[in-house]
Amino acid sequence: MEEKDIDIVEKNDQKEQKEEFHIEKYNFKSWIKSFIVGIGIGLGIILPGVSGSAFAIIFKVYDKLLYAVSNLLKHFIKCFIYIFPMFIGAVFGFIVGFFTIQNFIDSYMFIICASFGGLMLGATPSIFEEIKGEKITIKRVVFSIIGFIFPLLISVVFANVGGLDTTNLFDTFPFYIHIFAFLAGILIAATQIIPGLSATVLLMSIGFFKPMMNAVHFSTLSEKPIWILFFVIFVIGFIVGFISLSKSISYLLENKKVPMYFLISGLTVGCAVTVFYNTDIKAVYDLWMIGEGNITRDLSIGIPLFFVLMIVAYLLYRVTKKHNANHN
Repeated sequence: MEEKDIDIVEKNDQKEQKEEFHIEKYNFKSWIKSFIVGIGIGLGIILPGVSGSAFAIIFKVYDKLLYAVSNLLKHFIKCFIYIFPMFIGAVFGFIVGFFTIQNFIDSYMFIICASFGGLMLGATPSIFEEIKGEKITIKRVVFSIIGFIFPLLISVVFANVGGLDTTNLFDTFPFYIHIFAFLAGILIAATQIIPGLSATVLLMSIGFFKPMMNAVHFSTLSEKPIWILFFVIFVIGFIVGFISLSKSISYLLENKKVPMYFLISGLTVGCAVTVFYNTDIKAVYDLWMIGEGNITRDLSIGIPLFFVLMIVAYLLYRVTKKHNANHN
């Protein structure tokens, strides 16, 4: 066998080993672990301040999940088997999170945002762990700053520029709102792939979150069936975005991991801050300014919950990190 042929065989062997690393066989314990991670991802889609991908990083399955999604068509059976328990968990988590938020969003918006802002900040060490010990350069700092500013800029612009108030669009449903639905679906898919981005915070920033939450009622869907078309297009955008972006993000994390995680670290902190300033939460602040709402209740419950849940999320990170270290 020639030297060139040997090199090709070695490269193929390395490739197969890499695939085996990413697509592992389940036992009962690892299946349950993946199901729990799926619940976290499902909650991350709907709960303010929670990032499903950050949850996957804490449990050390992020790179494997990303690989499985991006190679679903190429290695369908292996990838589907690996993704399945997370998918079931994600559906369960989404449903639980959705109806929890839907029942409390109108009366307890600030408390909800404060709670999940604390959870998100408490989980940030899992992101910073990926760049621990890396050299700090001007380029990497710039990436972090860009990541931090991006979600804040979206929130500030949509919350303060009158012409960009999208909430009124749901009263008239102009034809172009379905284009927004498709694009919003793609953006939400990106939040489930890129750690640190929160789907709900992004929807809040552009004014879509509360109208979409309140629309999922039989009476609303009966009176305005056009909402069904909106949700269908939104889901299509999510699926297209998730499949198309997974491979790109997987490539960047594999080949440009350190710069990407500097960017992601900025996004994480920026999204946590954005929880407290977006189109929906600004409406609560406006009520406080004119003496309406319930500022005493909101602050006395919301602020303590922020700190308590931040500590809980951090302790979860520490326990999981210790558990992973003991099993490596």
